[in-house]
Amino acid sequence: MDSGVPAAIVDNGSYDELDDELDDELDPLVLSIGKNPRPEVAVAKNPPISHHRINKDALSTYIYPTNLQVRDYQYNIVSQSFFHNTLVVLPTGLGKTFIASTVILNFTRWFPDSKIVFMAPTKPLVAQQIKACCGITGLPPSQMAILLDLNRKNRAGIWDEKKVFFTTPQVVENDLKLGTVSPKSIALLVIDEAHRAKGNYAYNNVVKFLDRFNPSYRILAMTATPASTVDGVQEIIDNLHISRAEVRTERSIDIYRYLKTKTIERFHAEPSDDVRHAIDCICTAISPILKIANEKRIYDVTDPAKINSFTAMAASQKLLANKGIPEGQKWAGRNYLQILAVAGQCLRRLNIYGIRSFYSYFKDKRPKKSGKPTIASGFYHHPEITNLMQFCQEKVNDPQYLGHEKLHIVNSELKSFFETTKNADSKVIIFAELRESALDIVRAIEKSHSTLKPHIFIGQAKDSKSEDNTLSAAEKKEARKKAKQAASDTGSSSSELAQLTGMTQKMQKETIKKFKNGDFNILVATSIGEEGLDIGEVDLIVCYDCTSSPHQECPAYGPDRKKP
Repeated sequence: MDSGVPAAIVDNGSYDELDDELDDELDPLVLSIGKNPRPEVAVAKNPPISHHRINKDALSTYIYPTNLQVRDYQYNIVSQSFFHNTLVVLPTGLGKTFIASTVILNFTRWFPDSKIVFMAPTKPLVAQQIKACCGITGLPPSQMAILLDLNRKNRAGIWDEKKVFFTTPQVVENDLKLGTVSPKSIALLVIDEAHRAKGNYAYNNVVKFLDRFNPSYRILAMTATPASTVDGVQEIIDNLHISRAEVRTERSIDIYRYLKTKTIERFHAEPSDDVRHAIDCICTAISPILKIANEKRIYDVTDPAKINSFTAMAASQKLLANKGIPEGQKWAGRNYLQILAVAGQCLRRLNIYGIRSFYSYFKDKRPKKSGKPTIASGFYHHPEITNLMQFCQEKVNDPQYLGHEKLHIVNSELKSFFETTKNADSKVIIFAELRESALDIVRAIEKSHSTLKPHIFIGQAKDSKSEDNTLSAAEKKEARKKAKQAASDTGSSSSELAQLTGMTQKMQKETIKKFKNGDFNILVATSIGEEGLDIGEVDLIVCYDCTSSPHQECPAYGPDRKKP
């Protein structure tokens, strides 16, 4: 019976003969190996754990400062940071700098010949951190250096002489690339405001450079607001090679008792009649274009009041990426979607910021009327839009006109707060998304409360691509001229000048100093106010536009920013 198995395997006799032949061939080979045994590979009995010179006596212990209150969560995070590349997420004011300073102190003991680099994104933050680290753990100033305003030639000598360096990531990146400092010499890299470690930011470039040449160094990254999405947090973890995340929120048991009591009130502002009128005008003007976009099936929203700038731009990108649609149809559809995106931005500004913000934005976007009718001109120069622009111009020319109901609420709450507070030196910080809205808030407060002293607090020079950049070059020049002429000694004038030109880091530092000293008692800040700068204690925090990024703003409100 045929077994279906090859005959060579079934035939035992053939198999035995094959086995004998193989034995005969292998015998000489085994004999040859026996005569010439393989040389033994030398293996180090105790391979070095690091290329850095280690103080073995010091390595058996670590120092933990007790000159301040010992907090369990800080102690635990410090101990983990010795052994892992750690991302520390703590609300502002709960001691991230203390943790960094303690880790730095011990690394200076364990690796006496190596360098430690503390990076912060801005010069004011760098200066703030070196001062804090010296005060917390008593790191000897003779071993520390701040690398900011020195030229590269002078920095080279300092890199050789000192051990602990406080600087911006851009300085470190440049000095590594130019060979001013050896990447192998760095044993610890401390990264402040680690949420910036995205894309091609200098933090990531420094880490990539060290990875090429340095086989052993530790990373300690710190932030109060890592990201608003899981993917955003994962990007930071990947870029900084984080192996452990130490995350504490206001609900964490081990930090709860160190938080001060705070009361959160939410206010809902209904659109004013003026805002409703403006929205109706825009909806009427954009409806024909929206109908065409719906018929072409390139945009799903059918209610003009619900047009969204982001979804319109996303639909445009999706359309252009569709290879099954002819190019001519793609670009025609794109034109419709771009107009819808502008309409969406107008609606957003009206709902969140009011008439002034809308008028400033749309006046810059609206092209001059040409003789040839186009799809765009059908919207931009629709009779409803023309009437609306005249209506808005009359409103914004009135210096007493606020433009949004939220400004009335802010004024009312500030009045109530300062009338009832028991602390004569109470201070307030207001967070706003756009610079122009921050200035509107300052103006509204000054017009309503002569005793209050608000000031704007924003970043540096404007980005020409920013949607907040709504003034033409001629308007900027004229406005800057007027602002400089008026900038004598009033807070309003300096706020206007800052909004137009941006605030240098020197101006930021001076503004914070005046705020702490009481020259200003209200600080109206854009996101720059969340970048870890020590603005002192405040009693009231106002989130003017929570819809922008509530996750980003709220975790930053730690105990050092308010009193009970």
